[in-house]
Amino acid sequence: MGGEAVARGVGGGRARTLAAWATPVRLLALALAFVAAVIAGVIGFSVNQPWLGLHMDFDARAGGAVVASAAGPGKAIPPGTVIVEVSAGGDRLRLERDDLTGQVDGSFGPFAEFQRFMARQGRYAAMMRQPQMTLTDSTGRDWTIRPTWGRPLRTFGVDFWIGVVVGVVAWLTSAAIFVFRPREASARYMLLSGFAMLFCAPIGVMYSARELALPETAFYLINGVNFLGGSLFSAALLALLLYYPKTLAPRWVGLLVVGVFLAWYAAQALGWFADLTFARRFLTLCGLGGCFVLSGVHWRRTRRDPVARAALSWFLLSWVVVASAFVAIVLAPQMFGVDTSAVEPYGFLLFLLIYGGLAVGIMRYRLFELGEWWGRIMAWTLGLLLLAGLDMLFLAGLRLSTELSLSLALLICGLGWLPLRGLIAERVLGRGKTDDRALFEGVVQIGLTAAPADQLSQWVAVLKARFDPLRLDVGEAGDRARLEDDGVALVTPALPGLPALRLEYARGGRALFSPADLAQADALADMLRFVFESRDAYERGVVGERKRIAGDIHDNLGASLLSALHSRDGERKDRYIREGLADLRSIVTEPTGAEAGLAETLAASRKEMAERLQVRGVTLDWPVRDQPDDGVDSKTAQSLRAMLRELTNNIIKHAGATAVRVALAREAGELVLRVEDDGAGFDPATVTPGAGLGGLVERAARHGGVVQWFRGASGRGTQVAIRLPLATVN
Repeated sequence: MGGEAVARGVGGGRARTLAAWATPVRLLALALAFVAAVIAGVIGFSVNQPWLGLHMDFDARAGGAVVASAAGPGKAIPPGTVIVEVSAGGDRLRLERDDLTGQVDGSFGPFAEFQRFMARQGRYAAMMRQPQMTLTDSTGRDWTIRPTWGRPLRTFGVDFWIGVVVGVVAWLTSAAIFVFRPREASARYMLLSGFAMLFCAPIGVMYSARELALPETAFYLINGVNFLGGSLFSAALLALLLYYPKTLAPRWVGLLVVGVFLAWYAAQALGWFADLTFARRFLTLCGLGGCFVLSGVHWRRTRRDPVARAALSWFLLSWVVVASAFVAIVLAPQMFGVDTSAVEPYGFLLFLLIYGGLAVGIMRYRLFELGEWWGRIMAWTLGLLLLAGLDMLFLAGLRLSTELSLSLALLICGLGWLPLRGLIAERVLGRGKTDDRALFEGVVQIGLTAAPADQLSQWVAVLKARFDPLRLDVGEAGDRARLEDDGVALVTPALPGLPALRLEYARGGRALFSPADLAQADALADMLRFVFESRDAYERGVVGERKRIAGDIHDNLGASLLSALHSRDGERKDRYIREGLADLRSIVTEPTGAEAGLAETLAASRKEMAERLQVRGVTLDWPVRDQPDDGVDSKTAQSLRAMLRELTNNIIKHAGATAVRVALAREAGELVLRVEDDGAGFDPATVTPGAGLGGLVERAARHGGVVQWFRGASGRGTQVAIRLPLATVN
């Protein structure tokens, strides 16, 4: 017992020591060193080969390999020369189509053909290591080349560097995820997929970028490692979906999936399958199909878990779309004997999107912005697919050169796809529009409600109508709205008399709250805050006006009435009463405190007039334009307001109108107010002026102005023009 305890203590101490050493920085440095070693080996092996200086493409119609470019040892051979035979060191081979293929796994059917290809590669490689070799063209002319040991880096094409970049990015991305999430099964399988891609993409281009051949043993080894990496990649992603974003199976099931793929790899390496393409592609395609099935299962199980659904959405965007495209343009055509080596390097670029999407999903990074990023990434992904498809069409179908086909593909995508992607994203991925008018009316109604409990219930109703949360409760107060828990919750700011509210699970639990929702919540809160401030300002104005009226009544009207009450002279009593009435009119219509300008006064008149007419079903057309405010004092503005009140009374009582139009302008040194209705109208010459019409004339005359009456412009209704000379407007 004591020995076991000591052993456990020693083991536990070692584990703690290892955990203390394995800090994230050290693990990332180790991952960086590992990838540097692998890439150095890939590049070192590729450059440490004999160099012919030739780039050739086999053309079946020409009956040989056409020289596309020549430099270095082979610079004497003119481009366009058709090489049909190679000889050196007593060996001679006639060039065949498969000798220059870059896609080994998809170019051969029976294993015997693959073994024959490898044997020929060994013979070509032996020739390239001779002091000189002879290339015979289609005319029978011999070209002698002295191969140089060491191939320059500049001779490697884009496909080589694409493979290197994909491998590096895949490994470093997966390693970074594992470093920060080592306990999650999804992160561990992500690390396995990055490891697999590091040995699939860069090592695959080692033989696809060769000039003519590689040594047979080295070729077998490189090709085997490449296929092993591809198999592990498929197994890792299939196993990852068993635990991401939801756990669907016990731990041993994921290990079993990896074991099945490794067993399949061993079986094909031992030659148990008669057909190479079947051995190299069938299980991989089955794995892709399994990914689709598991994605559907996850989609159903996450319908009420928006965080998991958002993470799954990244996978669906990155893996299902991208992998499907890779299958469609690379793997599936190989099953039917189509050589896709020209487009395969571009297909590997798609895997960068896969790792980006999985990294974002597993790390739960800003999932609430998925709605904005989804459309953008989808648009660029489709653009990349279009580019790759067009390039393959031009290369394989039209037999154009690599440079010309890529240029045409880029031109078509730039002129055709980029202008359309915004429209497609809006039509296909756009969200439904909200009823902004209903939201505005709801917010205004809150401000007009007096009871705090009613205000809270109406504010809750507005938020539910806009965001449809599954849960709503009181939250921690803040000045601005904020997102919490990766977008699961949105907390509104606290407002005067209203607490901060925490909304959880937007749109009935089907989505996360997004930055757009955050901006909308802030906008609603700002609108409600403005309504409260406007209501408070109005109430303060009412209180101030009551105080002013009370003071004026006490100081002016009260004094006049008391004088009249106590006066025994009838004429003097009448004068006191008339002065009291004038004071009353002044108290009601003309403030004695802070003066109000024309624009402010008419804004209040516009609001008052619109409300009164609306009650009677009459519409008001009063455009909001720059008002002629200069030189107009408070008394003139209040007189105009009083006249508008009287005109409104007449329209409501007598006109029977359905529409009223008001305009104010400067014309020939006059301030002109026009009011026109479409009612019954009247003849001013036959109407005896009463207190209303007479009051309009009297008030205008007080400022040196006149009141003019006309028939409406359409022959119906009445138009009133009140003209006040600007010289007397002060």
